[in-house]
Amino acid sequence: MTTDPDGETEPRRIKSVRTASDIVDVIKRLQGGTLAEISAEIDLTKGTVYTYLQTLVDSGFVTKREGEYRLSFRFIALGEHVRNETGLYVAGHDVIDDLADRTGEYVHLIAEERNRIAVLYESHGDRAVAKDYHLRMRETPQYFHDTAAGKAILAHLPSDRRDAILEAHEFEEQTKNTITDAPTLRETLAEIRERGYAINDEEEIRGMRAVGAPILDSDETVVGAVSVTAPTSRLSDDRFRSAMPKRVIEAANLIEVNLETARIDR
Repeated sequence: MTTDPDGETEPRRIKSVRTASDIVDVIKRLQGGTLAEISAEIDLTKGTVYTYLQTLVDSGFVTKREGEYRLSFRFIALGEHVRNETGLYVAGHDVIDDLADRTGEYVHLIAEERNRIAVLYESHGDRAVAKDYHLRMRETPQYFHDTAAGKAILAHLPSDRRDAILEAHEFEEQTKNTITDAPTLRETLAEIRERGYAINDEEEIRGMRAVGAPILDSDETVVGAVSVTAPTSRLSDDRFRSAMPKRVIEAANLIEVNLETARIDR
């Protein structure tokens, strides 16, 4: 056991597990690679990396074909299991599909974990655009500051948790509209709490807007968010500031009801 700076006792970390995780991350980032390519990204000898890779192959997490290592389909099964066991997904996926059908746009169900946001589920209507971008977004956890759903979640987190996230937050500038400092974001979050929804006005991608609303549990704890993304030409004026927020808030409320009734049924 070890002791953290606050004096609390913590279990020791197992370095080999972390190294295996790092190797999996490298294979993902490289979209597959040879032993030499993977070893160049890891601060270990080639022989040690080879041992890790073979262990991952034997465990079914990695495949090897013609000298190239890739992540295996086992991750798909694990991901599906995790999602299907998540109450937010069970309560929300039909609502997300319905909202996508009614708006014709991209709709996301977003969850927060480890101080980042991730796409738990998405559905796209018949007019949805930027599908390749949304696919990449689904594969990588995102920051809070430049998305409507992220800001909706961050605005409703407990203040101490929000402060800790902002202190360590990386304000990467995506467009000229991206919020790039904590004081400005804090002001925006206060406005979001007041009106009940968040917007992304070309802050993540030029030419795209989004509206997001938080999903709250029975004790007012934020558990996720719903967002709709569309081109500025279709999400403007009253549709951006009134009509779409009403639809997104309604969808978030329906998911909240589903969560509550599922809890009562247990």
